[in-house]
Amino acid sequence: MSSSPAPQLLAIEGSGNAVPEPPGMGEARSAALERCLRVLRGAASDSEQFAALLLVTKLAQAGDLSPSTRRRVFDAVGFSLPNRLLVTVETPPDCPPQLFRSLAVSLLAGFSTDPGLAAHPELINKIPLLLGLVSAEPEPGQERPRRDQPGLDLPEQSPTEPAQDGANRDQPGPNQTTQRTAPGLSPTEPHAPGQAEPNQSHCGGAGQQTQPCPDLATIQDSYQCLTALALSPRGPRILLSRGAVPALCRAHTQRCPGHAQALPVLTRILSGAGPAAWQRHEEELTRLLVLLSSEFARSGDSSKFTLCEALPHFLPPPAGAARPGLRPCLDALCAGLREVLGARLSVAQRDPALRLAACLLDGFGAEWLAGSGPGSGQFLALLVNLACVEVRMALEEPEPDSGSARRDTVTACYRILEFGMEACSLGLTCPDAPPGKPPSGLLTLAQSQQVLGVMEEAVAAVIFYLAQVAPVQYRDPFVFASVRLLCAWLAEETSSLKQEVCDLLPFLIGYGRALFEGEERDCGLTNQMEDLSVTDSGEGGDWPGDALRFLLPGLCHLSVEEGPRAVLLSQGSPALLLRYLSHLLGRLGAAGGCQDQASLQTACSVFLNLTVTEPEIVQTDPSFSSLQTLLMDSLPSLIQKPPLLILAAHFCTLGLLMARLLAGTPALQDSAPSRRFARSALLFLSRAHTLDSDGAGRGVVRSARYSECWEDVGELWFLGMQALGGCVAQLPWLADTVLQSGWLGDALKLLRACPALADPDLRGALQAVLTPLAQHSQACRDFIRKQQGEVIAKLHCMTELQRHLAGTG
Repeated sequence: MSSSPAPQLLAIEGSGNAVPEPPGMGEARSAALERCLRVLRGAASDSEQFAALLLVTKLAQAGDLSPSTRRRVFDAVGFSLPNRLLVTVETPPDCPPQLFRSLAVSLLAGFSTDPGLAAHPELINKIPLLLGLVSAEPEPGQERPRRDQPGLDLPEQSPTEPAQDGANRDQPGPNQTTQRTAPGLSPTEPHAPGQAEPNQSHCGGAGQQTQPCPDLATIQDSYQCLTALALSPRGPRILLSRGAVPALCRAHTQRCPGHAQALPVLTRILSGAGPAAWQRHEEELTRLLVLLSSEFARSGDSSKFTLCEALPHFLPPPAGAARPGLRPCLDALCAGLREVLGARLSVAQRDPALRLAACLLDGFGAEWLAGSGPGSGQFLALLVNLACVEVRMALEEPEPDSGSARRDTVTACYRILEFGMEACSLGLTCPDAPPGKPPSGLLTLAQSQQVLGVMEEAVAAVIFYLAQVAPVQYRDPFVFASVRLLCAWLAEETSSLKQEVCDLLPFLIGYGRALFEGEERDCGLTNQMEDLSVTDSGEGGDWPGDALRFLLPGLCHLSVEEGPRAVLLSQGSPALLLRYLSHLLGRLGAAGGCQDQASLQTACSVFLNLTVTEPEIVQTDPSFSSLQTLLMDSLPSLIQKPPLLILAAHFCTLGLLMARLLAGTPALQDSAPSRRFARSALLFLSRAHTLDSDGAGRGVVRSARYSECWEDVGELWFLGMQALGGCVAQLPWLADTVLQSGWLGDALKLLRACPALADPDLRGALQAVLTPLAQHSQACRDFIRKQQGEVIAKLHCMTELQRHLAGTG
């Protein structure tokens, strides 16, 4: 058969610029296309198939074909033809051996343009072949075969192979899949016969004669297949499992022909399976990141901004960001960003730089900024100032046609602002250093004050924006991001914008209630939040719609102040927080996440503030009675779990403080649950101190478990002792429980073993419980006397205890 038309097939397809058609030409072309499809379906040989395909490409470009027409083309051709082309070994003398392979890959690239075929098993099976093509080094002297080369003989069907029609042409063999999907034609750009193809590059290093890259069109077609697969839902994980990451990294780092197309495919893989990719191929990805970072730092043209867009996808996930080999990357990225952000930029140039900076702060924090040396504080101040400007411009004067890209930038600015808040409040700030000595933290005192000032203006803009949000917008992920930023500010700074925050509190409570109690915690909103996330990883935890978790630290501060506290109470906050606490407690039993523990502890702190400042509300609001029951039921199990000691301290202290006010309620009458709660509280209080057993002469010391977290539980322990003493007079059954538990004997033993108790706070805490026990319980008073209580009281100057033991109190 004559084979000369075959190599023109893909060159003609898609060629030429569109020109207006004469009237009626569209109908005539459709009729001719139908005739060609009938010929294609009835083709008895590969030559007839190629002739029919050639006619199809003359009639229409691939992009002009409807999905149904492309499916009919594929149903007529199937994968059998490209499969035979790939396995053909013998070729005519005047035909380059790689041309059959080039034609096969071109057909596969055409098929891959149809979304229904992008993840077809036949294409998935070709992944190793495609990766080998894009990552292979050209052999010296080897030239890419030209598409217009004549003299091509196609592999014919076997004489014994029956002619196949469109219904069974793609019938699989024993080892082939039976899945059928839709077709497409090659996306390869056209070139005139006899001319060089566009985008042709050359290979070869310094001192070597450059050679044309072998079969660049095939490499481009291979990338088309890989890109289409990467864009399919399962594509990133499929490519990861087939070794695409090391191959594509090698293609780019070694500058293989067409290597620029490797980055978009890698971007998609890392977006869909980033943590898993880093876990499997850390060495290759680190090597690529070092190269990209170096290019970013050295570049002085527009490619610098292109890399700003690409680099966030190639950063390691935050969980594994601390890798020693990344230090050169961080230094290069810091230097490059300082150069970019220090220049006059357009919005299109500045936005990617701010997003990259936010990703670096999210993953590396202060470690990344350390790469800027002594000027790290100045660079951080610059970042925060730029972020504040962007936030104010976007929220105070929004552009009507601003799209999702601008929202992504503002969200990135929110992360920069959050880090600025951390830098000003969590020990990264420092006083102005003496002359000649650099500051020990990121920000000097002057820088910190300036940063706080500009952040206050940005937060005011966020409040202005949120004040206009209607309930129908609660599902907007950008609203959630804005609420989170405001909550981060409230968690650290409540002395400014007091009235504005107070006016916004009803919205914040309503928003938190809507997301917690409503149906907003669904998969759709989760996916939107991932799209809006600063970091780009599809394997992050689902967004839980949990605005209350971010709001709690701010509520803890606000509940201390009279004005905001009144607003919180008017909005039914105790009932909402009770439901939220119960929800977290149930989830803690199933998973035990640290995040839930922190939220539970903060919720307890809010309730504790309300208990201390609003005792009348505690006695009248039924939410507090329900909370008391929940605390009493939960403490016995929490106290047995050492990792939950801090949470147990919160439950114990809050329960005892509320018990004084709710002593008359049914929950606190003499009953098995009440005594079980009291014994658990005494167990927590008694384990804090013990006698020194190492012979160091310190007498009473804190136990090892409590010493590790005393900063978190110490204040709660003292408050709990005070509350326990107050409960003795209100709960008649409590003194008997204290006596039976053994706590009274242990406390007297500590005092007796240490004649000169060095800690006056500890002595005062013990006296706060011993005195009411001696005052209100004859049994306890007798027990204390038997344990030399009068001598102990005199030795430690416990005047009130002495008086009650003597019967004169």
